[in-house]
Amino acid sequence: MENLIFAFNAVAPSFSIVILGNVLKRRGILTEDFVARGNALCFNVLFPLLVFFNLYDAVSIDFTYVKIILFCIGVILISVGILTAVIPRFVKDRRKIGVMIQCMYRGNFMLYGLPFSKALGGAPSLTLATSIMAATLPILNTMGVFVYAAFADMGEKPSAKKAFVNALKNPIIWGVILGLLFYILKLPMPNFLHTAGNDVAKIATPLAFLFLGGQFEFRSAKKNIKELCVGLITKLVIVPVIFLCAAVQLLHLSGTELIPVFIFVSAPTAITNYQMAIQFDADYELAGDFLIYSMIFSAFTLFFFIYVLRNMGLI
Repeated sequence: MENLIFAFNAVAPSFSIVILGNVLKRRGILTEDFVARGNALCFNVLFPLLVFFNLYDAVSIDFTYVKIILFCIGVILISVGILTAVIPRFVKDRRKIGVMIQCMYRGNFMLYGLPFSKALGGAPSLTLATSIMAATLPILNTMGVFVYAAFADMGEKPSAKKAFVNALKNPIIWGVILGLLFYILKLPMPNFLHTAGNDVAKIATPLAFLFLGGQFEFRSAKKNIKELCVGLITKLVIVPVIFLCAAVQLLHLSGTELIPVFIFVSAPTAITNYQMAIQFDADYELAGDFLIYSMIFSAFTLFFFIYVLRNMGLI
């Protein structure tokens, strides 16, 4: 019961903001124009700032964890490779393809990784989680932009050249590039800019959830039920099972080392996926459905995995 309450408390705050956004929409406070402009603000300014400061303020990566970090990078590359090859064979609507690929492999490690790791494994797990986040965040954001960009041009086959050009137009990519540049070169920043930038960046996630609630329609899940079922089972069950087995069997991970990896592969879909879907004219309703329902069901799947892993003596 304690684990279930913990999982619920991790999901409930974000879901509550979504509900608030939906209530504000029904009361006419969040109008369509307001939400559209707010989403543009999040994508073009707030999320690039959030990515930038997450990289700029990242602690040095602890390379004693190099095999675990490489494993997490491998999870990203293998998942994207398989999904990119498989999904277009079964999903013909180009606006859904990028959404499904992105939502099935990328979890919200930025939101779930640190608190879950600290609660379940203490300081050692928290240190490893921070290193994983610092190493994978640029890859996740870059890969996400390329996935959406590859399927952005309706009626045309995916083009690596067009995907690259579209990716370079993406503000989040420039947040990654500048964040890495400042991090690697240790470029100084005036304290007042650092404080102001961090304060602005912190509103990105709650504001994005609020605007999601302003657009979300619970009835939209009916028309996306097939894609949702496949995507949610893949994201919350199949992907965690496969990669947790690999982590235990191949890397022999357990205890504080396994906990951040477990969260990395089993966290619900990231809010960034929804924002990118809007900007790339993908099926943002499907992306919103993935986001909401993965948050809801992850409270139970995370509890299940924690229960099983604890019973097996692995965490």
